[in-house]
Amino acid sequence: MNHFPQLTPIENKLKQIYQQSPKRSLQEPCDREDVMDVLLASYTITNDNNITKSLTTHIDEQTFILENMDISFVRHARYTPAFWHRHDFFEIIFVQNGTCTNYVLDRSIPMRTGDICIMAPDVTHSLSAFHDEDYIINILIRKSTFEQSFFGLLDSDTILSDFFKRTFYQTSEIPYLLFHSENDPVLTDLIERAYAECGQQKRYRKQMVNTLLSLFFINLFRRHEQHIEFSNIHLNSADENLMYILRYMQANFKTVSLKELSNLFNYSERQLQRIIQSATGHTFIENIQNQKMKLASELLIHSTLSVSEISERIGFQSLNNFRKIFFKYFNMTPSEYRRANI
Repeated sequence: MNHFPQLTPIENKLKQIYQQSPKRSLQEPCDREDVMDVLLASYTITNDNNITKSLTTHIDEQTFILENMDISFVRHARYTPAFWHRHDFFEIIFVQNGTCTNYVLDRSIPMRTGDICIMAPDVTHSLSAFHDEDYIINILIRKSTFEQSFFGLLDSDTILSDFFKRTFYQTSEIPYLLFHSENDPVLTDLIERAYAECGQQKRYRKQMVNTLLSLFFINLFRRHEQHIEFSNIHLNSADENLMYILRYMQANFKTVSLKELSNLFNYSERQLQRIIQSATGHTFIENIQNQKMKLASELLIHSTLSVSEISERIGFQSLNNFRKIFFKYFNMTPSEYRRANI
């Protein structure tokens, strides 16, 4: 997809109406009913049933994702009026070329070439792309597939996993994540390959597309975790240090203290408490203990270390304190837990 296609007949019609009706401000968010005449005048020139399905304000998985697939790719038609809509699947908006604006409630999110926006299900939004050079790919992903690919990647990172789950599921605000990938060729190549694979009737097509998506998420985090722009759900302003704080806690949970974080990131301890609890839904201590208990349970099942050795290994100075907290989490002693799970 190095060559961006010319406008399709539908896009030409949409562009013509847009240019002839400047007072209608079709590039601004609106209700579908306000632009239904434009949509019908443009989209009825094709017999593509999938396109006409997209004119609804609520789109379910079955509208665009084939029954035997988990992921679908839809190229956004340039000059489509930016009407409000929502869907019950995850969506990745990828700007392969040009610019667009993603409107979410009262917020406008400008996006440029290489930007990747992950949208949670059931979030009302509208997309505005009104230039010939705009090339926007929408990647539609079933909830179950997204959870397996995205959260599966973070399974061992309890603190980060809690943060992202809270972002997408436990807030009534604006759940999205925006990555500025700076037109990363690795990510572009993976999307192009998955897009091409979706359009071919090959054996193992579904498995190949899902695998490419998993590789996409791995590279997105490996290469651009520090380039996330948050939706201000958790913080008063987008905080570029948040991912570093959570990562540092994750990597050093056995020994890290709030005072150490305060000195390292130049926040007061009170500020850090607020940032961490807003981001993850847990206090600093709860995050650290959650991670320690997760590791303790794994070591009890998969190692022959004694309870006291495990307590020491995960950073407890007091064996009694370890036993007390473990019982609080699992309602059994470490020894009882080991016997019950082996």
